[in-house]
Amino acid sequence: MRTLATVAVVVSTLGVQVPSSPPAARPSDTITRQELRDHVYFLASDFLGGRRPDDSGFTVAAEYAACQFKAAGVRPAMTDAEGTPTYFQKVYLTQRTTRVDKPFTLKTPAGEQAFAPLDDLKLVSAGPSLTDVPMVFVGYGISEPDYGWDDIKDISLKGKVAVMLIGTPQRDGKPVLPDAIDKKYQSIVGLGRKASNPRLRENIPAALVVIADKEHAEAWDRLSTIAGETQLRYRPGPAPGRITVPPAAVALVKGARAAAIFADQEYDPTGIASKGLAGYRTFALKDVSLSLGLGVTGKDLESMNVVGVVPGTDPNVANQYVSVGAHLDHIPPGGSQIRNGADDNASGCAGVIEIAEAVALQPLRRPVLFCLWTAEESGLLGSRHFISAPPVPMDRVTVNINLDSIGRSDAASAKTRTHYVVGSAQVTPELKALIASVNARTVKWPLDFESQEDSMRGSDHFSFHGLGIPTAFFFSGRPETLHAPTDDPETVDYEKVQRISQLAYEVAAELSNRDTSIRPPAGPVKQPMP
Repeated sequence: MRTLATVAVVVSTLGVQVPSSPPAARPSDTITRQELRDHVYFLASDFLGGRRPDDSGFTVAAEYAACQFKAAGVRPAMTDAEGTPTYFQKVYLTQRTTRVDKPFTLKTPAGEQAFAPLDDLKLVSAGPSLTDVPMVFVGYGISEPDYGWDDIKDISLKGKVAVMLIGTPQRDGKPVLPDAIDKKYQSIVGLGRKASNPRLRENIPAALVVIADKEHAEAWDRLSTIAGETQLRYRPGPAPGRITVPPAAVALVKGARAAAIFADQEYDPTGIASKGLAGYRTFALKDVSLSLGLGVTGKDLESMNVVGVVPGTDPNVANQYVSVGAHLDHIPPGGSQIRNGADDNASGCAGVIEIAEAVALQPLRRPVLFCLWTAEESGLLGSRHFISAPPVPMDRVTVNINLDSIGRSDAASAKTRTHYVVGSAQVTPELKALIASVNARTVKWPLDFESQEDSMRGSDHFSFHGLGIPTAFFFSGRPETLHAPTDDPETVDYEKVQRISQLAYEVAAELSNRDTSIRPPAGPVKQPMP
């Protein structure tokens, strides 16, 4: 592992200096556009190679962040095995690589055809190999019998390949199911909720093939696949992890390959968006089967979270922590192009670093934890480890503010530069009201609390939410640069990074200085992790 001194030399070499803040009327005034820009340009440079948790570039990023914490007077929140204070929390991971030994091969009455990787199919999850496994169409895969809709009723899925549509049933442009139920299953996020339905889990298929809708077909080149790639999995301690194979492969298909599955069948759902539910049914496909050969190998490795703390000034609330965090990692290159993740999430990390400096300059009543997590892109692994081995008991953490992408606007918010705040009313509506009130009297940036609620599981705040801790997820939405090689520092909206960071500081200060904690007195309410 590189030392802090080593990274200080690297920082100097690249022309990014550890900042010193000028006197300011308010601590939030020290959160400057130039300093945020400097952090983003360093963290999202080609030199760091995309900040993958299994790569040396991530280690440099982590040590850079620790240097910034130390220079600002933020204390280490962890201790190592010898009891020495440290900013680094080891996170134990297993790296798994999925090999495609035999491609998806579809056998129909018209003959056999292989699915070309990337062009026709995105492998989302590995599973056991399959040989001529029959296929069953399960429609939208929604089982809500209390609302008159059950796609799984009377269908046997064990040992079969289930073929499923994304989204929910619509009639004349309107949802068939009640709005709250319909929203639960929308888009690719709803796919996980469908898969977690107890009836489907009891009747688990051999594999799941999902037909891409128009939205995902248009974004096809930006969608990731695990075929030939490595994925990270969490292991709770330093003991060697087992390389396990998931119970069922999951794949996304589009275009002609999707149409081929239903050729000459009793019903073809591939045009359902335009033709509606006419003829809709679930059924076993006749003389259609799928073969697939997969192999999985792996190795164990270590990554790290970076965790600092600024103690509070009031001993009466010294055991009530506010946490502010962001994920430090990004994703592997796309082909030969590095994906630097300037907005996702160098921008959020820059915000956390500058907020930590502002809090250290003028400490608040309650202590504040500052966390930069590893392996968020692999399934919130760093924050999952943090809540399982925290520096303080989790029942003392009163709230989590999560900055994950704060420097862009998506198509829906481009004109107003509105920023999304996700989940702030999920545990207690008081947090949403507090954020709105603080924003109205300080930063006055346009905020949207509602339209991105389907992203609740999409970042590290969800690890805290699963324990019943109030959370607020500041989020750019889904701009075209998301996970693309074009997410580079020169195109980030640094005014927005500054203003959202200042708002997050003001919210943290309000939460820390108020008379009563915002966390409900009932204590943790455990919910399933993703």
